[in-house]
Amino acid sequence: MSCSVEDRATEDTNVFFENVSYPRTVSSTVTYVDVDVPYKLTIPAEGNHEVNFTFEPSLSNTVQGTDFQILGSSQITGGQSEGVVKLRLFSAPASPQGKIAAFKISSPTLPNVLDKQIATVQITKTCPISTFFGSFNYVSGWFGTPGDTYQVVQDPTNPNGLLIKNFLNSGDLPLTYDPISYQITVPTMATGYTDPTYGPVTIRPALDGSKSQFNTCNRTIDLRVSYIVSAGSFGNYTEKFQGN
Repeated sequence: MSCSVEDRATEDTNVFFENVSYPRTVSSTVTYVDVDVPYKLTIPAEGNHEVNFTFEPSLSNTVQGTDFQILGSSQITGGQSEGVVKLRLFSAPASPQGKIAAFKISSPTLPNVLDKQIATVQITKTCPISTFFGSFNYVSGWFGTPGDTYQVVQDPTNPNGLLIKNFLNSGDLPLTYDPISYQITVPTMATGYTDPTYGPVTIRPALDGSKSQFNTCNRTIDLRVSYIVSAGSFGNYTEKFQGN
């Protein structure tokens, strides 16, 4: 038998991870970076409490002290309902493909929400965005032709924006990226292509909720998208690009 976080909130204060995965990046241009990993309480704390992360090596492919350090415990004070534990991520052992560090959250004075006590931090090395721009080959997907070449440039109207020049029939495909997670937001917009049976086609983020990403070190782009027509969707696709 189990109950939801909302049910437990009426009983007492529990500490828990809101998500099961937290993407974090470390740049190739630094030695290390300190990042926050958040946690929450089901109801605000009464009094002061200590909250700790414990590394779970059996669920990880990282080594504590080599890939990262836990920078002490977290202190939460009366009236607070959320906090963070700080991690130090080291650049040298990090990988552009990403590594996983799993943690268990606990407190000596607060109970746990048992089904939300373990989460992973995805540690990914990034390279300067300036080295990412340039010529890319279209690898596979639905809209393009494998082997075609496109220029990827900075969007002059958006400091965290990219443009895949002339990818759509209507022109450029604008993308916005999160500088922390390096996930990409694909807009919902007309492609300029008209299917002979179903009419005008619109591009939008994938209907299955999967995320688009790019890798500045490997110079890859993976766009998770769906193509929509008035009668429905052609499905979910990954538009893949590889830098030359």
